[in-house]
Amino acid sequence: MSESEEINQVQEISSDEEMMRPDITDVISISTDDSYSTGSDSTESDDTENMESSDEGLEEILKSAPGEELGLLLDQEINPQEDNMIQNNGYVPFNSNNYQSPQLSPRSDQVESVSSTNMPFEINDRASDLLMAVSVGSDANKTKIIEMAVPAMDELVRKALAGEPLWQHRKDCDHEILNEGEYIREFRPFDASLGELMRIIQMEDLQNFPNLYDNNASPNGTQQHQPMFQQDAENNLLQTESSRHIGFVRMDATRLVECLMDLKQWSSVFSDIVSRATILGVILGGVAGNYNETLQVMKAEFHMPTPVVNIRESQFARYCKQIEPGTWGVVDVSLDSLFPYPLVSFRRRPSGCLIMEMPGGYSKIIWVEHVEVDNKFVHRMFWPIVLPGFAFSATRWIASIVRHCEPVGNIISTSLDTATIPGNGKTSVLRLARRMMRRFYQDSSASTDNLWVRIPLYDGEDFRLMTKTIYDLNGCPSSTLVFSKSLWVPAPPNRVFDLLRRGESRNKWDLLALGSLGYAVHENMHIIKGESPESRVSIMQVMNSAPNQIEILYLQESYRHPTGSYVVYAPIDILTMGMMLGGGNPDLVSIFPSGFVIHPDGPVKNGEETRGSLLTLSFHIMDGSSSENYIPADSVNTIKTILTETADLIKTALFSDNL
Repeated sequence: MSESEEINQVQEISSDEEMMRPDITDVISISTDDSYSTGSDSTESDDTENMESSDEGLEEILKSAPGEELGLLLDQEINPQEDNMIQNNGYVPFNSNNYQSPQLSPRSDQVESVSSTNMPFEINDRASDLLMAVSVGSDANKTKIIEMAVPAMDELVRKALAGEPLWQHRKDCDHEILNEGEYIREFRPFDASLGELMRIIQMEDLQNFPNLYDNNASPNGTQQHQPMFQQDAENNLLQTESSRHIGFVRMDATRLVECLMDLKQWSSVFSDIVSRATILGVILGGVAGNYNETLQVMKAEFHMPTPVVNIRESQFARYCKQIEPGTWGVVDVSLDSLFPYPLVSFRRRPSGCLIMEMPGGYSKIIWVEHVEVDNKFVHRMFWPIVLPGFAFSATRWIASIVRHCEPVGNIISTSLDTATIPGNGKTSVLRLARRMMRRFYQDSSASTDNLWVRIPLYDGEDFRLMTKTIYDLNGCPSSTLVFSKSLWVPAPPNRVFDLLRRGESRNKWDLLALGSLGYAVHENMHIIKGESPESRVSIMQVMNSAPNQIEILYLQESYRHPTGSYVVYAPIDILTMGMMLGGGNPDLVSIFPSGFVIHPDGPVKNGEETRGSLLTLSFHIMDGSSSENYIPADSVNTIKTILTETADLIKTALFSDNL
């Protein structure tokens, strides 16, 4: 295969909050939602797995009747949707009678389904979208949207190419932010109130806001006074976030434009940021057979990979224009001024990117993020990275698209004869890994598709829990549980990442692979993605040393970038893995990813590491004793054990001398 063919193949693969008491003896009514969703996991044709959450939150706590088994009763309806799947015979990483390993179906067409949702919410959500689409379609509103999009593109270009004094470098992190005084002077209609606002802004030292990143949310320190962003969050004020970042990717400009303008590709490329997205209308269809002058009205949710940081939802116009030969602009601007809402919690000012063609098939991307957001619902643990604008910065968007365009290496193995693996075997493994990652992004976020129940732990902390359902061909349901917990650990992100990704250190924290149980974990093979050997798709095998046999295989993907690192894995039985290495269809394999997200506990500068990390644990397992309507207390207690013991083992291992 030539280099150009390999690059094309790689790019095709890439495109594709009230505390409750701990003694829960309750009957819980849950309302759910089943609305449109063209989000990252359901927009790709090769991803047939489409499961949604079945529980929204705790509405009522009641004492159970004497003699009844204590547990969570989740009251809802069920609306199955079928999808063809082969059930993966993966091992559940905890020894409990309540949990059952999914068995390989005698037929090769298992069915998976979404769970039911709250009908009133569903109707309201869809009615809102319908009304919005109708409003967008009127001639008067089309004209108004065009009149907003054209100057938004001009503003984006000027912001992307400007230097100082419009943009300023923060002294305490690698972050370019807008000088609000200069921005108001240059881009906003001037009046007396704005003049006074500029005077106030210019009296402030934008480079030295007091105690900007150290706040009482940080578990490793105390706060002397409230930072400005914290005051804004507590006062329910919209705070401004702005950032700019430049990246270079190995993809031509026209294909990048297509990735941004095609909803399915955009949702896939940025599946770690975009939870759900839909196009509400097309105002301009483009000219000359491409996306030049295309204008769309969209609705999207943006998330972090943790359920304790709320999503950001926006309705906006997206406008694409060829600025000059070889240079394209794609801009988003919120439409709340045109279609006002009683309460605005998130607004996109002109944001997007300039794409410039470079020699050798490369492109230069200048990404600008400029938003206003209400952060009062953000968990205080994440304030140090969310409030300064680091978590949703332009750096994160660039990192996602760079990763999408990274080259993929060959299969490397010390125990397999890689020469016997066909070329489409690598493709199948990579496609399955991509589905695993998209499912993990979706499962671990606060998306409206994920209706989390908050369960307290004995130490005053909590975790989040939701159910999902699988249906076989006969309509018989089986339940899975997704549960997550975020915590601060006193170790830098790279150290946490290295511990969790390496097979030889897995028996320090994995309840299945604990060294005391006599299991050993080895990396059977891997495929490096990108320039760093730490970014890879691996096949891990768990061996029982006594009978010297493989207990389970894990498909694992690990990668890191400046705003966060991921270690995600899913159990795969030997037969299924053999099918993948033989070039089998990964779309027919159900997969239940678990894993970890590691964020720095504050913005970083010059690649320097923070002292601590924000670690999110997320597990997705089969549970034969639970249903969409009921989770027994034994299952809840088992989940608590998995989360607390895994977190304790990780913290202990991080301070081990032989890590």
